Amino acid sequence: MIIPQFGVADGVVVIAYVAALLLPGGLLGFVGGLRGWTLVASAPLFTYAVSGIAGPLYSAMGIRWSPVSWALAFVVVIVVVGGVRLLVRRLRGAPERGPGLPPWSLAAQLAVVVAVVVAVGTGLVVILGGIRTLGAIPQDWDAVFHANGIRYIAETGDGSLYGMGLTNWYEPGAPPIFYPNAYHLVGTVVYQLTGATVPTVLNAHTVLVPGMIGLSLVALVRRFGGRPIVAAAAALAIVAVSSVYDLLWRGPLLPFATGVALTPVLVVLVIDMLDARSLRSAVRPALLFALGMAGLLCLHPAILIGAVLFTVPALLQRWWTAPARAPREIGLLVVAGVLAALGCAAQLAGTLSSAGNLAAISWPADLTASTAVGQIVTFGHGSDTIQLWLTAFLVVGLLTYRRLGALRWVGFTAAIFGVLFVVAASVSAPWAKTITSLWWNDRWRLIALTAVPLCIVIGHGVGELQRLVVTALSRIADAARHRPPEALPSQSPTTRRVLAVATSVVVLLAFVVLTRGLYVARDQARMMQNSGEGPAVSSLEITGMVAIAAIVPPGERVLNDRGDGSTWLYALTGVESVAGHYDGFRTGPDAQLLAQSFNRYPDDPAVRAAVQQLGIRYVQLDAGFLRSDAVRSPGLTGLENADWLTVVYRNPDVVLYRIDPPGTAQETSAGSRAGVPAGPLLSDGSG
Repeated sequence: MIIPQFGVADGVVVIAYVAALLLPGGLLGFVGGLRGWTLVASAPLFTYAVSGIAGPLYSAMGIRWSPVSWALAFVVVIVVVGGVRLLVRRLRGAPERGPGLPPWSLAAQLAVVVAVVVAVGTGLVVILGGIRTLGAIPQDWDAVFHANGIRYIAETGDGSLYGMGLTNWYEPGAPPIFYPNAYHLVGTVVYQLTGATVPTVLNAHTVLVPGMIGLSLVALVRRFGGRPIVAAAAALAIVAVSSVYDLLWRGPLLPFATGVALTPVLVVLVIDMLDARSLRSAVRPALLFALGMAGLLCLHPAILIGAVLFTVPALLQRWWTAPARAPREIGLLVVAGVLAALGCAAQLAGTLSSAGNLAAISWPADLTASTAVGQIVTFGHGSDTIQLWLTAFLVVGLLTYRRLGALRWVGFTAAIFGVLFVVAASVSAPWAKTITSLWWNDRWRLIALTAVPLCIVIGHGVGELQRLVVTALSRIADAARHRPPEALPSQSPTTRRVLAVATSVVVLLAFVVLTRGLYVARDQARMMQNSGEGPAVSSLEITGMVAIAAIVPPGERVLNDRGDGSTWLYALTGVESVAGHYDGFRTGPDAQLLAQSFNRYPDDPAVRAAVQQLGIRYVQLDAGFLRSDAVRSPGLTGLENADWLTVVYRNPDVVLYRIDPPGTAQETSAGSRAGVPAGPLLSDGSG
């Protein structure tokens, strides 16, 4: 296990992010009548819901997004929710309470709290141990878009659904790029409140994601009347599963991972609504359920679809046992869905307009079906090793599945996502791509969604082993007292409670020990795959970008290579670049022309016109490429010999050229300029 570097300043940023997620959404949930585990688990979902709705609305009204306007949005929504609740109470009296839940003792509650704290701490240690520092740059495809998006919103105040796309798709006439931005809006608030770097803000949220999933599972188990040990074990199991961390280093898929973490909460909210004994008492939970759906949609459209699939087995089990409920409850679901759709009309329109982009992405299906199934049950996806003890406890949970009670539906949820994973991983037919296209036929997303319900089955397996231990100890005690098996239990209620707590602690500790500390070392190794010195951005490149920001005048755009780490220039310094993302799909004609032909600048009027159109005076090249097979863009090769370029900054990993228009070329060569030390030439490939 690697001990991460974590200072006081890092702790302040993480605490600020926790406060941003829990306080406004928690106050909204409290005013809406939520309490206990449901209140705490749903708070981040409500925070994202209000933020995701308010940002585009503010943009349409010409109001800047800022911590003040963010707080004002919550004040308005909290007043509305509180007013609706008071109005219903005044007109119709206090609503009837829904069915009660089996009580958890104070000791059990405290034990589950400790388990959640351990889960949060485990996620933090795993992620920070992998990336080493909170300010590390995530070195993969999606991270730079999220980072640039936060910087863009902070600098412009534009909370619209199409604004962030301007960091890469900015040319006149280019099609607008839709992206739901609840994640970025909240991240912007934390960025502005703390003054931390954008990568630090990204990572301050990332370290919380595993613990958020654990908290959501606790709330889910509690809402369905599960045992405390099942909730605690499920929270511990999910932070051990490597598939969770695969969402956080590969991509990283930060909004999607956040949605995965909050998906179980939607099931809790829908059951709260359906358990209301009358339409009057259903008003409050219906409003909160609609907000929950809005929150997931504002995070990521695919997550809302996934959450619906996650919830369907719970509803079918409910209606199977009491079919007379179905018509009324389907009506409530429709009403809540309409409310959510009205609040998220802009997000829905954007989602529909961008649906065609799904066809542009296709991941290979290079596993056999049997291998894919094996990876599900052994938790070995994307690795040469398996998580054997998770499999062992999963088997125990499956063998005792009938005792899972009201949570039996989770196995069917796991089966739904498991089948989708197998299809995405092993079937290349067009129909397979079609049914998995909502998740970009990306099996890494689907295996993570499969793992979430499986962890409840694992928790159930742990709980059944604890039950077995209690039974064995009771029989041993009875035998020592020479009591026949049919005699009444010999322990007092206090003794039974103490025995239950003690055995639960022992079994949970055994689970942690057997899994080698919840597989911390294994998962840290996963998180190390895209962090540190490259591949795309090194510490020298960061130093170079900071220096470049002091050279390039405000408002000018720097020409750069889409394949190297210079795409981080805007997120780190605020200086805009021609390529603001590794994705070159549907970029403008000027950017494409320069990538192909900029080295023909002296001889090609079209190239000079594109340079003038984009207002470019500087060219940045970085040594690190994101992909190992990447090469320098054709138009940016051979620049070291161009007599119409002047080197104004260089270090071993970064060079910045100034363009000398025709007729003003310098007498010295571009390779060595006055006042600039000659350095090694950057490779035209990834080298």
